[in-house]
Amino acid sequence: MSHEHEHEHEILSEEDKKFIRDKFQKELIHPVPIKLLVSDNCEYCHLMEDLLRILANLSDGKIQLTVEKINDNWKEKLKVDKGPVILIGENNEVQYTGSPLGEEGWAFLETIVLTSNKKHGLDAYEGKLKALNRKVRIETIVTPTCPYCPHAVLTANRIAIASGGKVVSDCVEAYEFPEIADKWSVTAVPTIVLSVEEPYSGQVFVVSVPKENQLIDAILKVAIGE
Repeated sequence: MSHEHEHEHEILSEEDKKFIRDKFQKELIHPVPIKLLVSDNCEYCHLMEDLLRILANLSDGKIQLTVEKINDNWKEKLKVDKGPVILIGENNEVQYTGSPLGEEGWAFLETIVLTSNKKHGLDAYEGKLKALNRKVRIETIVTPTCPYCPHAVLTANRIAIASGGKVVSDCVEAYEFPEIADKWSVTAVPTIVLSVEEPYSGQVFVVSVPKENQLIDAILKVAIGE
C-alpha cells in the first residue's frame, strides 16, 4: 500500500465516504464553488487539498474545487499571509482560515450542503441581510477540540449564506493562526468578533454560542453604524 493511499485512508473511512456521498446525493442542488488557498509555509495545506478533492469526488461534480497559491492580492484582501484558507460560495461568503478538522468537520459538511440548497432557515431575515449597505464580517475563533464551536460557526455560516455575501463568516482556527486569536485577546472559544468592512473595525460580540436572533440584530446594528 502506497504511503499516499494510506494518507487518504486516514482522512475518511469507507463508511464516512458512503455517508457523505449519500448526504450529498440527497441534499446538494446547486453547484458549490470552493477555493483552497495554499502556501509553502503551511502545515495542513496538503491534508486539506486531499480532503477537498475527496469531497469533490463524492459530490458528482457539484463541488467545483480550485486550488491556488495565496498571492499578494489575496494576502491584502484576507489579511493573512499563509494557508490553508478555504473560500466557499459564489461570493466567498464563507471562509475557513485554518483547517475545519476535529469537531468542526460535521459543520463544514453541513455548510457545503447549505451553500448548495440555500435551506438556511433564515427566511424571516433574508431580505434585511441582503439589503445591508456595508459588508459585515463575523469571525468565529475556534479550536478543533471545542464541541460548542461548530454550532457557533454554523450559525454564522447560515447568516452569511442567507445574506448572499453581504455578511462574510470566517471560521478561524486559533492554533494555526495565533496572531488572529492574539489580536482579539482570545482566552476561550468560541469567540465571536463582528467587524464592518471599509473601514475594517472589530469588536468581540460574545464568547459562547450566540443566539441567532441576537447575532443578526447585532449585525444589522453595526452595519448601520449604531
